[in-house]
Amino acid sequence: MKGLLASYTFEHMEIASYTILIAAANSVGEAEIARVCEQNLREEEAMAEWLESNLPQVTQTFLTRAEADSDSAKR
Repeated sequence: MKGLLASYTFEHMEIASYTILIAAANSVGEAEIARVCEQNLREEEAMAEWLESNLPQVTQTFLTRAEADSDSAKR
């Protein structure tokens, strides 16, 4: 769960970073750099969206496994 949280957080840091880089590149007339950063930004947004949509399922899987491990330890 900590890894999932860290990944989700990191994706949003990357999204913010690419957004800043795009603004800076556009500000100084570097259209090609902005274009590449926009492509990377779309990839990071897609990964963040995938992570977000899978948070409930991963959480449930974690809880189910933790419960099973707890039940096994009690036997």
